[in-house]
Amino acid sequence: MSAAPTRARGAASLAVSAAALALGVGLLALLPLLLGTTWREISRIIGAVHPGVLLGLVLLWAVGLLIHLPVLCKALPGLSARQALGLNLAGSAVTNVMPAGGAAGAGLGFAMARSWGFTAEAYAAFALVSNLWNALARLLVGVGILGTAALLGVDLPGGTAGVALTALGLVVVLGGASALALRSEPAAAAAADRCERLWHRLRSFGPRGRRPAPPVGGLRARVLASRRDLIVSVADGWATMTVAVVAYVLCQGLLLVACLAAVGADASRTAICIAFALERLLTLVPLTPGSAGLVELGGVAALHLLGVDAADAAAGVLLYRTLTYAAEIPIGGAVALAWLHGRRRRPQPPAPEPVGRPAEADGAATAGAATTSPTEVAA
Repeated sequence: MSAAPTRARGAASLAVSAAALALGVGLLALLPLLLGTTWREISRIIGAVHPGVLLGLVLLWAVGLLIHLPVLCKALPGLSARQALGLNLAGSAVTNVMPAGGAAGAGLGFAMARSWGFTAEAYAAFALVSNLWNALARLLVGVGILGTAALLGVDLPGGTAGVALTALGLVVVLGGASALALRSEPAAAAAADRCERLWHRLRSFGPRGRRPAPPVGGLRARVLASRRDLIVSVADGWATMTVAVVAYVLCQGLLLVACLAAVGADASRTAICIAFALERLLTLVPLTPGSAGLVELGGVAALHLLGVDAADAAAGVLLYRTLTYAAEIPIGGAVALAWLHGRRRRPQPPAPEPVGRPAEADGAATAGAATTSPTEVAA
């Protein structure tokens, strides 16, 4: 294949990324204007928070990271807590700065996992399982809270149903892929062959005209290997992952409550619950890097519509997102750089015996790892 189509695809991808990044930055910049407040007032409220209170919020955020580690460790058997934390933070750093950055985060995660001896098939199963557990938790919490509020007669912000349906669609796709993989080995093999044929058909059209497609079957072997790893991790770890992800969601909700209390926002429990539900659902809509702009605007608007002062609501939500989104970029970036530095300085030994199934054409197997990074910290 010539370099021209590759350059064209790269330019198109860069343009889409730039547009998504501009959308996120624009929504954040316009947030005070859209809600009738100013950045000066928001900054004043955040600046008045006592340093001891800020330290407590940071500690609560760190506890949430630790609570979430069993989800990752059980999704990839053999992964240590230290490795899971590094994988989580580094992947989140990439995901939070790049539109559709989950793919890049997954690529970085795969490189890190591969350096520790895990196969591509094992990592693909890990990405699918961890993403599914996290996405289901966000969806169930979001839809559950909003559904309960609607039944109780609470006036929900406009557009709530659209957000819920969009999030539901994304989770259905992810859940469908998991169900197909678990249904049966022949069904998984047939689906892999169909996907491979479609991929070869799309690639066969180019500037040089139609080219014959290569034989089908390479993807099937990798999908079946990932399926076996996925079944093992779900069978052995579903209970632990469920408890951990529920505890993590509760910790995130408590962090939002604490952030609003820290800035003195007079928010009712109903308002906080609805804002948290929208935040959970909006993190499933990857229109911008880490859903930046969308989450802040949706959360602040919900609080304001339910009686909270706009500046207080914005200050509380931005403080919350600083911990759960912005802080992970420099911290995760430092983790990624430390891993790269250590890898370059370390003598390259013979390839270790992989943990999990033997790998064939490892890089291609990451195609089954979904387009979201297998980390939840970004939410």
